[in-house]
Amino acid sequence: MYIRLCFWFLIVGAISMIAMSLHYLTNEVSGILEMKKIKEYAWFRFSFKMHVLFGLLAISFGAIQLWLDFRLKLRGLRHKRLGYLYMTSVGLSSIAGIVVAPFAMGGLWPKVGFFVLGLLWFSSAFMGLRTILKGLVASHRKWMLFNYGLTFAAITQRTFLLVPLLTTVPFMPVYRISAWLPWMINTAIV
Repeated sequence: MYIRLCFWFLIVGAISMIAMSLHYLTNEVSGILEMKKIKEYAWFRFSFKMHVLFGLLAISFGAIQLWLDFRLKLRGLRHKRLGYLYMTSVGLSSIAGIVVAPFAMGGLWPKVGFFVLGLLWFSSAFMGLRTILKGLVASHRKWMLFNYGLTFAAITQRTFLLVPLLTTVPFMPVYRISAWLPWMINTAIV
């Protein structure tokens, strides 16, 4: 029961993230991009959209991979193929995230937070891949759970950002904290 509840929590989180982020893929400039001067550069818009698109794919593929019943039905190549799709999505999104992190609003604190998150996200995926290629299944599982905690930080961050939207709390202090606290909480839980 607990595992199914966790899976549905991950799925609802993935679906809500897709719903909240789709406008970035369907519009040239929207949402937070409208406030950035750097939006005028095609390379930045491309990097940002790549980060969003592949991040959404990673959130979705990761939720499916973590569902135990589904994984048991996906033994062998199917789990492996879905894993490679997840790893590719994380790799591309994390690299794009590292590229756009220096342009985060709110000063140095969020820029460094998002940059560190991108580095950890990429390197933990690399370690997860490295360990499974060596046949170290238990270590692979630990790295991938840690990695999905980082992936899910996007959803945790959006949840944090609801506070200023639904209350009178100012946006920027919450945004600055949300560059660090969501992925720290998620990885601590994992």
